[in-house]
Amino acid sequence: MMKPHYFFALFLLLSLPLHAQEDTSERIIDDNIRSAQINPSAPHPVVQLKGGRIDLSFDYVTDEIKDFMYTIVHCNSDWQPSELQDNEYIDGFNEDRILDISNSINTLVAYNHYRLTLPNQNMRWTRSGNYILKVFDDDDDHRLVLVRRFMVTENLWKVSATIAPIANASKIFSHQEIDFQVVHEGTIVGNPQREVKAFIYQNMRYDRVIGPVAPRPFVALRSSLNFDFQDSIVFPAGKEWRFFDMRIFDYRGNNVKKIERNVNTYQVFLDPQRDRDEINGYALTGDINGRYSIENRTQGQGFLQCEYANVMFLLARNLPYDDHDVYVVGSMTDWQLKPEFRMFYDEPSKMYYCNPLLKQGYYNYEFQVVNSANQLIDRAEDLEGNWHETENLYSIFIYYRPFGERYDRLMVMGGVTSGARN
Repeated sequence: MMKPHYFFALFLLLSLPLHAQEDTSERIIDDNIRSAQINPSAPHPVVQLKGGRIDLSFDYVTDEIKDFMYTIVHCNSDWQPSELQDNEYIDGFNEDRILDISNSINTLVAYNHYRLTLPNQNMRWTRSGNYILKVFDDDDDHRLVLVRRFMVTENLWKVSATIAPIANASKIFSHQEIDFQVVHEGTIVGNPQREVKAFIYQNMRYDRVIGPVAPRPFVALRSSLNFDFQDSIVFPAGKEWRFFDMRIFDYRGNNVKKIERNVNTYQVFLDPQRDRDEINGYALTGDINGRYSIENRTQGQGFLQCEYANVMFLLARNLPYDDHDVYVVGSMTDWQLKPEFRMFYDEPSKMYYCNPLLKQGYYNYEFQVVNSANQLIDRAEDLEGNWHETENLYSIFIYYRPFGERYDRLMVMGGVTSGARN
């Protein structure tokens, strides 16, 4: 007869989920790590299975040299780890040390710059798909300090995409709809609705993705799949990004009001911003779709002489929001609501403000209003609004898992650009 405490333990074991969801989101765990980017000059963290490479770079903002280790983890299309073992997708060591370290030169804020290139002689991927790159602090009990995502594609199929007319009349002036077709010539797809899935990202934002989307049934041709759905693959268009330019500190760049040099750092004050939701009429401005670019344009200075500065973001508003918080959001925040970018209201100046530390460069950003209780975005309190003419980059990833396979192969990445520039 089974004893009661054994029965209770068995009940607890059986009631646990078989596969706990792992947090594979892009994030910085160590506050001293700054400006972490993969392939910073490219709009996508995507490389080909054969011949492609990724470059990770980040700063550790102290004068201390840390012993950082790294590894890569293969994931399925939903960014959860696949069933593959390390030796099934890694050729070489499953963990290695970052050795490319450089010191900043004559900067007010001292930092060490770390750089890693993959594949290298110690680690190479062998399968296509989604990957997360993990960095550990080996000086601190192998503590996880940084997570970044990238994709490896086989580039065997083709994607043809268009910006389609909006089917829903209520979204004509505020949204954008994407239709696309996939050509899989050379691959026999037995059951497209089960074996093929698509994920569509707006400006490679991990908080703006639609998927998985299966191809339309009964319209699959011999070598083509149709993803033409009315009012299905539809995104809010947003607006062109707010931006500021602090690539040089000798004078004020665009949207910079004032620059002060203090003993320990620079202080940059941005031009006060206003609510754009009620502005009617499209304004074409150049942007980089929410990303940022680390640059130093001071004559005679190089990359390692890029300074760090506290940047004062300002938002003019007559009254503070009730039960809502305002955040600055962009690629620089990993598209997340970070405490450093939460804005506070100053009653005398009628301004929201925050003052995060950022590296010299060119930045895109937007404001997000969230419910204080649950931290969910409140579109009713949107500070940005939507214009259907807005230029956005839509990236389409096609995954294939034939019967019996144990992971999602990334067959191709395609895309299309929307907006007035086209």
